[in-house]
Amino acid sequence: MLNRTIILALALLIGSPALEAQQTATSQQSVPAFSEWTDDFGGQALDPSKWERFTFEGASGGKVEVREGALRMRGLGGSRFGVRSVPEFSGDRFIVEAKLPGRPVANGIPVANAVLTVLFDSAGRNRLEWIWRSDGRFEAWRVKDGRGEQLDNRNLATNEIAPTIAMARRGDALMFLLNGEVGVEKKFNDLPKNFHVMLYGFGESENDWDSVRVVTVK
Repeated sequence: MLNRTIILALALLIGSPALEAQQTATSQQSVPAFSEWTDDFGGQALDPSKWERFTFEGASGGKVEVREGALRMRGLGGSRFGVRSVPEFSGDRFIVEAKLPGRPVANGIPVANAVLTVLFDSAGRNRLEWIWRSDGRFEAWRVKDGRGEQLDNRNLATNEIAPTIAMARRGDALMFLLNGEVGVEKKFNDLPKNFHVMLYGFGESENDWDSVRVVTVK
């Protein structure tokens, strides 16, 4: 039997709500081929085969540590510093999911944030971002050729303490999710297929991450 999270992810990616019911009935013959990549940060240090420290704006210094089953990071003022996946993923149907243990910590700045990023290039000029702020608000962004476009209605927020956030792509359809529910959905016909995953918090935000999962449909 497939993991329930994978079943839900596949149902979302192939656009078939019936898939979960089909799979719980035991048959897996109709399941599309997929690839899953995960990290639960259960070791004593960042896994160098999975992650590398990465900056695409501002100073490159910052704190990165794995402690108590979580990735814990803090950047420097004005920087976009964090970690980037070593593997490059590819596909026009994917879901990138991350679970956070708590809200980002501001450390003296007005608002802190934790940013789940689909990074289409090494310069950061083309990317997708799903941002959780320390005030409980969410922001969905697309940056194309260095120009940012906010995709949400500027009214997304939650009192959730430890949410699971995700971005999913199904062809031209792009979805931003909170705890499995779609908060924002847009269509773009020019998204690249190859990408890395990045986790960071702008500036001096202190942001922690419990786990990350990437599912791509072949």
